[in-house]
Amino acid sequence: MKSTRHNRKNATPSPAPAANPQGRGKSFEWPLLAFPAALLATLVALYVVNRSIQQQGPVRPVHSDAESRTARAPAAKAPDLTAVADGTKRASKTRFDTEPQDKPPQTNERPALTQENERPEAVTHGPVPQKGSGPRTGLQAMDGPGRIIAILQEAVQEKDHARIKQCLDDLVALGDQVIAPLTQVIAREQGEVGMWATEALARIGSPLATTTLLDTLAQIKEGQYKEELGKRVAGISNHESWPVLLDNVLNTADSTVLRAAGESLSRMADTPIIDELIARFDGATDARDTERIAQVISNIRSPKATDSLISLAGDVASAPQDALAKAAVDGLGKIGDPQAISYLMRKLEAAPPGEGGYLVNTISQIKEPQALDALLYAAAGNKEVSAENGQTAAIYALRNFPDAKTYALLEQIVATEENARVTAAATRTLDDLRRTSPHIVANAQSLVKKDPYAPTEPIKK
Repeated sequence: MKSTRHNRKNATPSPAPAANPQGRGKSFEWPLLAFPAALLATLVALYVVNRSIQQQGPVRPVHSDAESRTARAPAAKAPDLTAVADGTKRASKTRFDTEPQDKPPQTNERPALTQENERPEAVTHGPVPQKGSGPRTGLQAMDGPGRIIAILQEAVQEKDHARIKQCLDDLVALGDQVIAPLTQVIAREQGEVGMWATEALARIGSPLATTTLLDTLAQIKEGQYKEELGKRVAGISNHESWPVLLDNVLNTADSTVLRAAGESLSRMADTPIIDELIARFDGATDARDTERIAQVISNIRSPKATDSLISLAGDVASAPQDALAKAAVDGLGKIGDPQAISYLMRKLEAAPPGEGGYLVNTISQIKEPQALDALLYAAAGNKEVSAENGQTAAIYALRNFPDAKTYALLEQIVATEENARVTAAATRTLDDLRRTSPHIVANAQSLVKKDPYAPTEPIKK
């Protein structure tokens, strides 16, 4: 305590506050005023700068497209146009404007950016893109087979046949890589688009495309859609696929697949195919297989198979020895080229009395346009045919060719022929033509006095 008191006694007293004589206010220290003064000066400077910027033009958000256009634009062009979100445009000020700096802001100036429009997308140069849309949408965003199929669907809906044809050409050009997407369309669409997809696969017709197409056809439920698909499958013409078609003919349990594969095979038949059919027939142990092979041969329509079928049918003086030879005769009737008709006529003339009925029936069913000239020649009577056999069979076949020259020849036969059997055949055929094709009568009248044997094309029904 003693030392404490000693320290207090020796301590230096604090100076007393100065008196305030004559009631004057307290004095201010000038350093304390520096901060408010600097703040005030900064605010004034910001105001002046902001006022200057507003005089030059409205603030525009930076956009990559705008920058690129500005960079490419010539320096001496007219004032830029700034598009706003509502689609309107107004001229913006340029840095070279000389308007007074104290001019009040224009009333039509763009409002201040808010949270909703401060994004760069708010200022565009065209329609505002929909939310979530990218630079490529719809068909533009699709590539390859998917895009072509989408165009095909659109073309079918619009019944644009030119675009449908182009799509088919494009799909066929892609080959096997379109098999999977086209197969999905066939199974899913169940309508016209599916039929065109089947058409495209049939035109490709590769072994893989043929296998997939026949398997898909077998899985389609019975009905009109399946029947229409079968007609298109029957148009497969790629020769490389004939082993696939033959295997399906022998193994399928689906009637539509059997019919489509068999018809396709018969249209492309040639010597190698005929040789394989004969080998399969000879080695078959199942009556179903022999029946199906014979059916294919009897429906052959390819002129490339004529020589093989003539060889299979046997000598003209001999009756067919088995079902395969009989099928070959029927096949020649389906082909109907001059070589086939000549063989059938000679075989008919060589047949014993009463045994040529099946040949007359085969000849009378000939319908191929290429057969018309040979039939007209035989119907008029020539050295290869007799009145009772070949001539009569040819006359009956002419009912399948409603042509003006056919009509004129038949009328001439009725008017001049002395053989009762030939006259009766011509009369019956004329009656059929008058009933089924009355339009040919007027045209035929002007041709009666002309050469009825000149080559001509049949009139389409």
